[in-house]
Amino acid sequence: MKKWVLSGSVLAFVLMVGCSGQVGSTPAAQQTPPSAQQVASQPPENKTVPKEQVHEQPAPQEKPKPQIESGTVVGQVYFSFDKYDIRADMESVIDQAAQKIKESQMKVLLEGNTDEFGSGEYNFALANKRALSVKQALIIKGIAQDTIRVVSLGETKPSCQEKNKTCYRKNRRVDIKVVEE
Repeated sequence: MKKWVLSGSVLAFVLMVGCSGQVGSTPAAQQTPPSAQQVASQPPENKTVPKEQVHEQPAPQEKPKPQIESGTVVGQVYFSFDKYDIRADMESVIDQAAQKIKESQMKVLLEGNTDEFGSGEYNFALANKRALSVKQALIIKGIAQDTIRVVSLGETKPSCQEKNKTCYRKNRRVDIKVVEE
């Protein structure tokens, strides 16, 4: 919409400037055309018509679209059974996620998850502690505290539903998502 308004304004400006020059001060009926002798005796003039300079204003810069869509998981931090401290092998995941967050200039949603062992109340508390641990790690990496939101999902959103150790490990995690708010 803004492009159409801007284009219309530029076109109107060009038309007003181009049509505003006066042709002559005497009416056309009173002017006499030059005789053939006068035209032949005058040397041809090398006149160049100056081109109208139109200065278009650049289109207003729109906020650059993020390269990552809202809701994209930019990292998953996995935890040991019944723990909320970040393991050494997960530091690189946090580093990479922090870099992607900085590049996207979006807000962060941390979703804490647990496996199915323990009561629902205990798992919500543990998932919250895990998400808060990741939040502190991201703050240390330079992500602004007020751009991070923490949600505890407990055992309600498992990424794997099978009943084995490998699947339980996948559910003990914090999903790091970028979001627009």
